Amino acid sequence: MNIEYSKAFTKVVKKLSGKVLESVKLAITEVKKAERIDEISDCKKLVGFQNVYRKRIGDLRAFMLLHIHIEGNTVVFEYLIPRGQAYNKKNNGQSSK
Repeated sequence: MNIEYSKAFTKVVKKLSGKVLESVKLAITEVKKAERIDEISDCKKLVGFQNVYRKRIGDLRAFMLLHIHIEGNTVVFEYLIPRGQAYNKKNNGQSSK
């Protein structure tokens, strides 16, 4: 799959280090290698949103928009936040794009 990153996602990843950063890199590599969304481990579609998925990376949640084009699939990593904040109502609006 093709991968794109939002500014918010990139900003958070730049602040990471150690095992967490390695886990995020491995997750991104897994998404790149996947041909279909169901090949990605710990990835679930969010109820109530169209083409929005979350990928569990330890205590973090990466929220992704899946754009399907005729020429191929593009996954946009929208944001990366801790699990406790991931499902707050104020953050749910971010993933409705």
